[in-house]
Amino acid sequence: MAEPTKETRKLEKIRILGELERGLDDVDKVLATGKTDIELDFSACTFISVDGLEWLEEFLLRADSLKSSVKFVNVQSPVYKVFKVAHIDSLMRACGSPSQDAQGLVC
Repeated sequence: MAEPTKETRKLEKIRILGELERGLDDVDKVLATGKTDIELDFSACTFISVDGLEWLEEFLLRADSLKSSVKFVNVQSPVYKVFKVAHIDSLMRACGSPSQDAQGLVC
C-alpha cells in the first residue's frame, strides 16, 4: 500500500483548550491514522505542565516517524516562554522558530 503523499493528506486543525497537563488521546488518534498533517492551535491554552511538554515532544517524534507535519499556531506569550525555557528544539521548530542548533541557544 502506498504512503499518502502531501497532496492526499488532509490538514487537521485541533484547538488545545485550557491546561495541557497530560497527553490528549483524541490528538494521538488523529496522528495514528498517518494520513493527516496537524495544526495545533494554542490560542486557548493557559498552562502546560512538564507532562504536557513531554507529551508534545513525544507527539512530534511520532509525527516525524509517520512523515506527518505538525505546526503550532496562535501560541500565546506565556506558553511560548515555557517552550523557550524548556530548550526543546522540536517544540520551537513547530512554533516556526529557527533551529537552535543552527543559531545556538537564543535567550
